[in-house]
Amino acid sequence: MKINENTRIVGSKVVLVPYKKKYVERYHQWMKSEELQYLTGSEPLTIEEEYQMQESWHNDDNKCTFIILDRNRFDKTNPVDSMIGDTNLYLNDIEEPFTAECEIMIAEKCARGQKMGWEALILILRYGIEALKINKYRAKIKIDNEKSIKMFNKLRFNEISRSVVFEEVTLECDATAIKFRPLFFNSVAYGSFYTGAEFLQQTYNINQKEKAAAVLNNTPVNSNKLFPDKFKLEDYNVPVLRRYLTYGYFLAGPILHGWYSWLDKMFKGTAPKIVVTKLLCDQFILTPPLVVLFFTSMSVMEGKKTENLLDECKAKFVKTFATSCIFWLPVQFVNFLLIPPSFRVLYVSVASFCWVNILCHLKLNFLFNVTATAYNRIGIDDFNQCDVLSWVMTIFKVGNYHKNAIKTGLCKVFTNISRRDFTTI
Repeated sequence: MKINENTRIVGSKVVLVPYKKKYVERYHQWMKSEELQYLTGSEPLTIEEEYQMQESWHNDDNKCTFIILDRNRFDKTNPVDSMIGDTNLYLNDIEEPFTAECEIMIAEKCARGQKMGWEALILILRYGIEALKINKYRAKIKIDNEKSIKMFNKLRFNEISRSVVFEEVTLECDATAIKFRPLFFNSVAYGSFYTGAEFLQQTYNINQKEKAAAVLNNTPVNSNKLFPDKFKLEDYNVPVLRRYLTYGYFLAGPILHGWYSWLDKMFKGTAPKIVVTKLLCDQFILTPPLVVLFFTSMSVMEGKKTENLLDECKAKFVKTFATSCIFWLPVQFVNFLLIPPSFRVLYVSVASFCWVNILCHLKLNFLFNVTATAYNRIGIDDFNQCDVLSWVMTIFKVGNYHKNAIKTGLCKVFTNISRRDFTTI
């Protein structure tokens, strides 16, 4: 490919340079090795055929070839003596012009195990994304080449097929998984959505308290307004927001990133049996300890005494887990069936944001409706008391009308509702 004939890509350990005629003889010596012939699926060529091959690759717009140089040796000697391998991109798929097959070979044994192949692969993948606009990569590797498969897996390549005839496995990767740092990206995404959900709920609670106050004062209420007209920082519980930020960014985000990476390696593919296995593992192996972690970490950050750290978890665990099964089983079924592995945590982040706020909306809508019903039942005169607790007691004197709902609901509306009274993960 002529587009890279004047390109040099410099890393900390390696340098990538275009495959030119001066490198052919050394390359020819490498390819006499039966080991390399087997691993690359190549046939032995004569030196003349090797020169012809280099020329054809140079003129082929569908092939992008680089020789890998040891940077340390390159700084001290000449390029030919610094050669340790090669790495290539092939754009042979007519139906998917921005999909490339990538390969890498570290021919010099002394350069193996030094992370040089790792860096060279990252460099050429990023070059493909930025210079060639590649959006998907594939790699074909011999089934018994475990080290190479493991290296590609670390770069978010996932197995899509396996050929017994050719004794090779095909891996695929969405280019966006390489462009971003997956752990950092997933942690930031989950932390942001989770903290955002708490912020939105506090905003919603503030608006509901304004509605309740309007009912008390017999003033017009816009029941369709979800948020207050003005946002005041002093109305928000900032310490709670900090706790949710800490939990999302530094606990749940990294845990989910590691969990889905492990799950996709253990159970590969989207066959019904695989999807169901992932679904059950996620709900019944990961979720219970994650629920415990949520409640205990919140208790620790709230400064509760050691002997009281598990109190809230004991009180809410069963109900929280049971409720989560109703929502998360279908949500995660879609996740494991349709969502690319590199976007699983982002998908779960958005789902968590929706789930938590749906619960908040339903809960507070119910409480407000009970308040309005009680208002109509009792009459305006009973709302002239300034003391909220006295007003609640007035309601209790009316009789049994919505008695249970009032007891469990109205006190929460007028005593600065704690969002974790109805939180589920």
